[in-house]
Amino acid sequence: MSISKPVAFYRHPIFFLVAALAIIALAAGCTQPAAVPVAETPATAPAGEDLFKEVTASQPDSRHIVITYEGGPNMERIIELETTITDSTGRSQTKSAGSRLATTPIPIKGTYPITGDFSGKDHVVVIAHMIDGSRSTVLDTTI
Repeated sequence: MSISKPVAFYRHPIFFLVAALAIIALAAGCTQPAAVPVAETPATAPAGEDLFKEVTASQPDSRHIVITYEGGPNMERIIELETTITDSTGRSQTKSAGSRLATTPIPIKGTYPITGDFSGKDHVVVIAHMIDGSRSTVLDTTI
């Protein structure tokens, strides 16, 4: 009867597989930055611009609401205007101008028509999304 020599663990193929997987797992780690919370702050106009309105809503008839963006404070930071309209029956629809994936601001002096059944009182909320990820309510009105 012969006695076999013990095999050194570091020469065994499974050792190398386990070691390689451990190195890959350690190297992978968390490579993405931590998520930054989105700040939602109400829009405020600088002193002296109390009458200036960045965004307005008008209703030319019972089928259309038109959102108009005139520009103004922080206009170079706004990349999307998200409009939510809740009609008198409680139905809501949301439309966006621009994109949160954009790297350039939306054009000023733009008009964005929205079509629907707007025969009664309609609640209009417009949120401006900024290039830094923050957002601000720039219009909250009933027309």
